[in-house]
Amino acid sequence: MAEFNMNSFATILFTLTWNSESGTHEENFLGRKVNAWRDFLPEELKQRLVGAKAGETVTVNFHAGTEIPKYDPAKVKKISRRKFKLRSHQFKNYPARMGRFYPQGAVEGLPGVYPQTAIPFRVTGTTDSEIIADLNHPLAKIPFKLEAKLLNVADKDSETGGRLTHWLEELCCWGPGMQAPLENCRTDFIHKDFFRRDNCASDFEFYDKPRLVNHIDQQASANLQSIYTRFLTSEMKVLDLMSSIQSHLPEGMDITGVGMNMDELRMNPALKDRIVQDLNKEHEFNFAAGSFDAVVCSLSIEYLTNPLAVLKRAYKMLTPDGILLIGVSNRWFPPKVTQGWLEMHEFERMGYLLQLAADAGFKGPKGTVSVRNDWRPTTDKHFVATRGVSDPVYVVWCNK
Repeated sequence: MAEFNMNSFATILFTLTWNSESGTHEENFLGRKVNAWRDFLPEELKQRLVGAKAGETVTVNFHAGTEIPKYDPAKVKKISRRKFKLRSHQFKNYPARMGRFYPQGAVEGLPGVYPQTAIPFRVTGTTDSEIIADLNHPLAKIPFKLEAKLLNVADKDSETGGRLTHWLEELCCWGPGMQAPLENCRTDFIHKDFFRRDNCASDFEFYDKPRLVNHIDQQASANLQSIYTRFLTSEMKVLDLMSSIQSHLPEGMDITGVGMNMDELRMNPALKDRIVQDLNKEHEFNFAAGSFDAVVCSLSIEYLTNPLAVLKRAYKMLTPDGILLIGVSNRWFPPKVTQGWLEMHEFERMGYLLQLAADAGFKGPKGTVSVRNDWRPTTDKHFVATRGVSDPVYVVWCNK
């Protein structure tokens, strides 16, 4: 069996874990073709990998500022509000909001920054005339653990050159860390158009005909189910909110599905009971308090125009040790997604959902899990367009 060395190609699952005041966080990123000689790995991690075989895992703990650039106070800038101009079509041009992330290209006059620069900065303070912009990496102050699991190792028979990949940079590239709140500070997510949607017509009209589509690819669905399985057991009673033809849940569970179209719900074999209900019109449920051990909402919360009301009802319907699981990706029906969801970075959305859950009453342990860069099945019709990369998956979990 091949061992990892400087003459190897390897497939490595990188897992980064870290903590914030909002919970525990886990980022998974698949290194799809790690070139042991050409690519960049943290030196201590590389040394521990040498000699390892497929199936083995090595772990390294990093202090803050050792592999992620150290926090630099000089990267915290006072900027005139006149120089903050959002140019992207995805943003409404509102004043910068406390705790939010914005592309650096929205600020005129930053050295080395162009209007197209998408690297985010965070607003850490505001006055009537200025904003304080923190350009440091979101993980700059945070220690973390990095695991590398060797899924496959093969000997190279030649070295052809090509791309050099910095794998920790790929894993941490301006995403992980954004779900953490500022210390002792609430993020100002909501503005007057946050819940506006392009299609304001009745949701029942939009979903009148069944939409028999899977929102994410098969591998992403398996990843979502795998994360859910960590928190669920077969004897649990589960409420699947905004359900459709697939629940992404382990087999053999007692699942009640609430969705927009009965034909879709009937095609979902995992459901024991099926209810048609528009949660944007009716937030109440005909269930007694404490009826469910888990409430799950998959790939749909971005359509809610009052998600806080729905999560408050979910909180009441859970048993005292119940759990809320919210899974999202970067796929949706464009006419029905809310404006605020479009404005947020994919990792920032998890911070928004954690804050919503806290506002809804969830006070137990909580956290996030992300999975990115996995293989998309070769039979998937979007395989070529996506270069074989599976849809990302993000999960927020909260104990009652």
